[in-house]
Amino acid sequence: MIGLTKEQVTRARSRTVGFLALFLMLSVIYGLYFEQEWLFFGFVLALYTLKSYLTPGINSFWTLSVTVSSTDALFLSMILCSAFGLIYPVRAQDGLIEVLRWGILWSIFRLGAKISDDEAAKERLIQWIVFIGLTVALLGWLPWVGKIDGRLSSVFGYSNATAAFLGAVLLLGSSRKAISLFLGISLLGTGSRAGIGLLIAVYLVRQAMKRIGRGHRYFFSEQQQRVRKGVSFRLSLERTGALLLGIGGLILMAFRYRSAWENLGTWGFSSTSWLERLAYYQDGLKMAWRFRGFPRAGGWLAFPTVQNVPYWTSDPHSSFINILLNQGIWGIISIGTWTSFTLYGLRKDRVKNLQRQGFSGKPRKVSNDDHLGMALIFLILHSLVDADFSFGALGCLFWLLFGCLQNKNSLRIFSFSLARSSFGFKLWAKGILLLSLCLCLVCGYALVNPSFLGREQAWNKSALQWLERDPAKSKALWEQSLNWDQTQIVILRKQTELSFRLKNTDAGLKNVEKALSWQPFDLEAYEWAQAVVWEAAEAQRSTQPKLAKTLYQWVENVPQRIRERSGSLDEFDKHLWKGYKEFRPTQHISLLAEYARQRQFTQPLPKT
Repeated sequence: MIGLTKEQVTRARSRTVGFLALFLMLSVIYGLYFEQEWLFFGFVLALYTLKSYLTPGINSFWTLSVTVSSTDALFLSMILCSAFGLIYPVRAQDGLIEVLRWGILWSIFRLGAKISDDEAAKERLIQWIVFIGLTVALLGWLPWVGKIDGRLSSVFGYSNATAAFLGAVLLLGSSRKAISLFLGISLLGTGSRAGIGLLIAVYLVRQAMKRIGRGHRYFFSEQQQRVRKGVSFRLSLERTGALLLGIGGLILMAFRYRSAWENLGTWGFSSTSWLERLAYYQDGLKMAWRFRGFPRAGGWLAFPTVQNVPYWTSDPHSSFINILLNQGIWGIISIGTWTSFTLYGLRKDRVKNLQRQGFSGKPRKVSNDDHLGMALIFLILHSLVDADFSFGALGCLFWLLFGCLQNKNSLRIFSFSLARSSFGFKLWAKGILLLSLCLCLVCGYALVNPSFLGREQAWNKSALQWLERDPAKSKALWEQSLNWDQTQIVILRKQTELSFRLKNTDAGLKNVEKALSWQPFDLEAYEWAQAVVWEAAEAQRSTQPKLAKTLYQWVENVPQRIRERSGSLDEFDKHLWKGYKEFRPTQHISLLAEYARQRQFTQPLPKT
């Protein structure tokens, strides 16, 4: 009976490792960044969870017991904070995807924790991850794979995200030097300064800790043995091949990824790349202050409304800023509390190991957990200054590796276990089944019907149908649509024009200012705003001359607003925005402003 149970557990763990490897491979290939990809992987993960809980044989492994730790509390907190962001969203669809994303990462963490006490399973998983990293590197060198700014980006489509993944794989370690060398050359091909610099820093710190742990006496004796054996003078065939591979790879990279070398040569903080990140972080903090620390679904999308210089980014380039905007200050507090508990647990475990081993000078064999810890630290540090876990492959890799470390009792601080016969376990199992079923149905329906999440499309279509028959109803539908997604500039313009058409001047001016805040550096947006207000002034000229004069003054001040925006920049902003001198009123804007100035000095003829 015991042998049968062990065989079932081993088989279940083997299937878990296979599924995790396949899931990670697919997430890397697809990038796992866009909404449809998250929905697809949520659907697949929900199906796998249902199968795991319902299939005989695997069920014995899953239902022996369950341990709930502080990490589970963290995921629950982040899901709740993401849901609260839907109360007043910037883009509600992003908030729903955030809830789904944290749920998927939670499931990946739980799956990783299932194999945490099996060193053989973790070893197989690490081998799979190294193989995936090797595949990513090989694809990046293929001639028909596109390059981003002349740098290796492979399947990620973003060189710095590729560097983060390859750096983590390198720290996991490979038994073959040639593989590690090829991964290192590919990492250089990305030209990521943060990836390479943090990799070297983490590796050197780890090496220093290993030396200290070994003791001085063993260190010197080991060096003497190496010299005595003559290792420094005799290169094996594998090392010779690795050396040739390294030289050839560097030469090839010098021709294929010349931009990577140029980017690696600019380490000064005066470079545009570093200054742009400072601008992202400053604007992110500015938005968080504007939001009063409350979570806002898709909050980082509001970057155009606060930026001083024009820049285009699809990500805040910092996990701290990302969480601060999407999950609010409570998300930051949750992350900080969980980090404190984790560091305390790791310190406690470290002290126990030192007390157990003492300072006898005996070397300690490097385990899989040591490599996992190095990779985790690297991914955390990299996410603070560059590509964060919004790239799903990086998030899945991090939480998968962290789940594999859960065999450490120190990481289970503030945790409790639920036995199979307990009521709590039955409630947990029923809850998992219900959540998996709901997730499967919702994700499947959203994949088949994309408008399920993009509800603003239906409201916009209905508003256009009611525009002529009932303009007030169209205005209400557009307001509902904008409350769901504030980034719809076209809809905001339509609502503005309708407000002026309905003689609601205050609402029209408010919407004009809001539209300009979303496009502060688009001269075409200023031309549109000026034309709309001009038409409203002409319509009010005969009936409400005072109000028309106010509108004319607004039109007249548009050129001055443009000049003030470009003229109030400091040296930091001018260094980032080289074309600020060309940001000037167009001929159309200047001409309409002059007409508005002249119209203020004339009175409409009395009606006869």
